[in-house]
Amino acid sequence: MNIMAFIFLIIGLLSIGYTIAIVSYTGINTSFLWFWIIAAIGSMIIYFMLRFISAHKLEIPKYLKYGVSIMFLFGMAVFLLVEGVIICYGSKQPDSGADYVIVLGAQVKGTALSKALKNRLDTAHDYLVDNKNTKIIVSGGQGYGEDITEAKAMKEYLISKEINSSRILMEDKSTNTHENLLYSKELLPKGCHGIVIVTNRFHVFRAVSIAKKLGLDNVKCLGAPTKDILVLNYYVREFFAIVKDKLVGNI
Repeated sequence: MNIMAFIFLIIGLLSIGYTIAIVSYTGINTSFLWFWIIAAIGSMIIYFMLRFISAHKLEIPKYLKYGVSIMFLFGMAVFLLVEGVIICYGSKQPDSGADYVIVLGAQVKGTALSKALKNRLDTAHDYLVDNKNTKIIVSGGQGYGEDITEAKAMKEYLISKEINSSRILMEDKSTNTHENLLYSKELLPKGCHGIVIVTNRFHVFRAVSIAKKLGLDNVKCLGAPTKDILVLNYYVREFFAIVKDKLVGNI
C-alpha cells in the first residue's frame, strides 16, 4: 500500500468514526455533519481507486501524480496554519477595565441556552464580576427553532446570575457574526475605549478580524471553553467560515 492510499484510508476511517460519534451525541441535524460524511465517502473512494491502480500496475502521468500531491500538501499546510492561528487567538486574555463586553450569540433551543452560548455567558459573567464598571452588549436575533431572540435569552440568564439589568444592552436583529458586530457597534457610545469580544475560543480569531474590518480597532478577545465531542467539528468548520468571510470581504 503506497503512502497516499494509507493516508486516505486513515482519513476515511476517522471520518466514519467521527460521523457516528456526532450522530450519537447530538443527532442527524448537527451543523456541518455533511462535511464528515463527504470526507468519509470521498476518502474511501480515493483509497480504493489508488489500490486499484496499484494492483493493476496502471501508470499515472508524473505531472498528474506530483501535481495532485503538491496541491494536497499545500492545502493541508494552509489548513494547519489557519488552525494554528485560531488556537493561538483563542488562548489570549484581555486587559481588565474594558468599557464594554460584546457577547456574540449562539443557538437557543426554544428558550434554553445551548452549551456553547452558556459557556460564552459564564465567561462574560466572570469578567463583569471582576470589572464592576463594564457594561455588556448581548448580540443575537431569532433564528429557526428559537422561541425568543438570542439576546433576550442571554439577558435573562445574566440577570439570573445577578448582573444588574442596567449594565445590559440588547442587540436583537443580527443573524451572523458580521451582523453581530456591525449592529453592536451602533450601540457603542462615541469615544468608547476598550472593548472585549466574548465568544468560544474557536470563534475568536474570526470575530476579532471582522471587528477590526468594521473599524473597531480597540478590541480584545476573551475565549470561552468548548468541552464536548463537537470541538473538532467546530474548529474544522471555522476554517471554512474564515475562508468564506475572506472571500466576501468581511475580514
